[in-house]
Amino acid sequence: MIFWLIACTNTDSEKTTSDTEIADIFVEHLGQPIPILSDNMLASYERGAEVMQHAFTPNTGLGPTFNADSCASCHQMPVAGGSAPRYRDFWLVKSERWDGALVNAGTNGESPVRNLYATAPLFHVPTVEDISLYARRSTPPMFGVGLFAFVEDKTILSMADPEDDNDDGISGRANYEKGEVGRFGYKSQAASLESFNRGAIFNQMGITSNPLFYTFPELDDQAWNYSAFSLINEAKAQVAALDEPTIDDDGIPDPEISNEAQQDLLIFSTYIGVPTPTPLSERTNDSLQGEDIFSDIGCTDCHRPSIPSVIGMLPAYTDLLLHDMGAELGDGIKAGFADANEFRTQPLWGVGLHPPYLHDGRADTLQEAIEWHGGEAQNSRDEWLALSILEQQQILEFLGDLGGVPNAQNFLNDSQYNLPEYGELGGPRQPLSDSEQSQFIRGLELFDGNFLEEDGLNPMFNADSCRACHQDPVIGGAGGIDVNVLRIGLRDENGTYESLNSIILGRVALPTHQPMEYPLENLVIESRQPPSLLGLGDINEISIDSILSNADPEDLNADGISGRPSWLDETTLGRFGWKAQISNLQDFVADALLNEIGITIHPDLSDFTVADDFDTCVDPELPNTELNDLYFYVQELAAPTSTSTSELDNSIFIETGCASCHTPELDGVPLYSDLLLHDMGGNLNELVEQEQNALPTEFRTPPLWGISTTAPFLHDGSAETLESAIRSHAGEGQESANRFTQLSTEEQAELIQFLESL
Repeated sequence: MIFWLIACTNTDSEKTTSDTEIADIFVEHLGQPIPILSDNMLASYERGAEVMQHAFTPNTGLGPTFNADSCASCHQMPVAGGSAPRYRDFWLVKSERWDGALVNAGTNGESPVRNLYATAPLFHVPTVEDISLYARRSTPPMFGVGLFAFVEDKTILSMADPEDDNDDGISGRANYEKGEVGRFGYKSQAASLESFNRGAIFNQMGITSNPLFYTFPELDDQAWNYSAFSLINEAKAQVAALDEPTIDDDGIPDPEISNEAQQDLLIFSTYIGVPTPTPLSERTNDSLQGEDIFSDIGCTDCHRPSIPSVIGMLPAYTDLLLHDMGAELGDGIKAGFADANEFRTQPLWGVGLHPPYLHDGRADTLQEAIEWHGGEAQNSRDEWLALSILEQQQILEFLGDLGGVPNAQNFLNDSQYNLPEYGELGGPRQPLSDSEQSQFIRGLELFDGNFLEEDGLNPMFNADSCRACHQDPVIGGAGGIDVNVLRIGLRDENGTYESLNSIILGRVALPTHQPMEYPLENLVIESRQPPSLLGLGDINEISIDSILSNADPEDLNADGISGRPSWLDETTLGRFGWKAQISNLQDFVADALLNEIGITIHPDLSDFTVADDFDTCVDPELPNTELNDLYFYVQELAAPTSTSTSELDNSIFIETGCASCHTPELDGVPLYSDLLLHDMGGNLNELVEQEQNALPTEFRTPPLWGISTTAPFLHDGSAETLESAIRSHAGEGQESANRFTQLSTEEQAELIQFLESL
């Protein structure tokens, strides 16, 4: 199958783009395509944007092992197609073979990537025992990168100087894939974007695909350099990523993404536009001075301001070549002809949008990134260090003018983000005064912002922000299966349980640390799905008497439902968390900050923090003023509102016994939960024992409001649909599950429709 990728709207058949003319590639809003696509190409681009954000599930091919459930899970900031904070970093892993060679040791046996998650019943794939090399990788932005497809091989090779014949200390050289000059990836290991995409969706999501053969069409109205297109066409029509597996063993028919969807994704990846740089007329003298100094100290020897392409000059500040960056940045990974210390010159357009920096995200700031440069860049780094503070700031201002506004890597910096208002999902639960609105916004900014190591981010963490796990369908919502928290412990062959030093397997580690590992023998891992935070302030205000009114721990009414209150001590009743292990909202916030991010608050404020978490930051790490703002934001998040008006739907819900645990309201709060513990059955040998107040098989009834937007379901995310969630109920929920199966197809559909309306 041949896919045509080029189309434009210019009808002047005499015009071709000059070799020195800047290509028409800049966009007003991030995520938009370059401006000159035809209507058909625009339609394909929009479909590709949907593919980017499509969340795969185990039933649609996700896995059997994975790190993400969509392309946009990693390429998310500040819009789909961007980069990601540290919590989305991943690991390349190698094992040493008998002859000393390093070979891929990924969890599917062929992948170079270590996947953290697996589909049911495993949920997590333990690391191979003989891993000898970990190499961290951060998510690179996609903005404008696809346009490197239009740089001719000879152009890249013309800039290479592998033997440093001009004796300038810069010996850039090309990498290759199947005989074609590489240009994509941190090591220029991919020559085609199709190859790069197929590798990513297989290695990160376990999604199989067929190779695409593609070419460029001959258009009479082609406004670009068609003679050069012919040369590219001749080569690229023969390029396909034959090395990526086209089948896997997850039981889902392969390929798991259609050729058409893959084509649309390829078009999106190719034509996503470039952040618009600051116009020359608006740049300051400091920025202009910084540009000159940037060149004077040799940065442009590798970060070439523009590179010729058949669509015009691309002001990307790269030469797409490999350069030795020194042993300090080397990580032992070779790719194609690239040695362990060699990396492709990273493009700098829009660079302010994408901290952290470098291939492994070790640099929080551009200044840190510059000062990590070594090898061929050693002389430039030394000259940078010799500059005055003013001159360094001038360079940084210049870099900030290369497109986009430098930001703290979060959703709020999307120029099209609209703050939810009262009455909207993600907005406050009541009208706010001006001062309260200001506090709500400050709390939202804290919720969305990323913690750094200097802020107290723990060396082993699950998230570097609150938003990382709570962003679906809005900031403050739930999290997908690819941000599940992994609870861990040990259970021997006799069923005896033993706790580990850490009750959570951290997803990520700081760049100076390797990932967390535990012995595989007797290891028990249980997933926890991040719940929606919408409406927690209302739940916080429900009276204890109202909760206790539904409790029947001895099942005195003999209905099979023995809801048990979660007493944390003689007077404190739990109501938050999958195990009702937390009594109030402030403790809930404190617990999440400590266990998921590693941030401490003052111990006088909560028992769910610590006085010293033994990192390099002074405790408490979050000041009281910021904690108050964050707490106010979470407390004021409005609950989802129901759209149901059907008494028939409600009657089916009651008749099946669902309302026995999912109580429609408590104190007038329509949460559809009794906030009590219920024994839901299960295999004890597969469950962790970490809460003193609850048995391993006991879970708090989760609220149902807004449930239609929080898939997957259940505490471990094992149910993709509401129907499968109902059918999965066991223990005290078994009878209701049985009644559901006895309903007619129409009645089952009505019940699901009712749940979706909540």
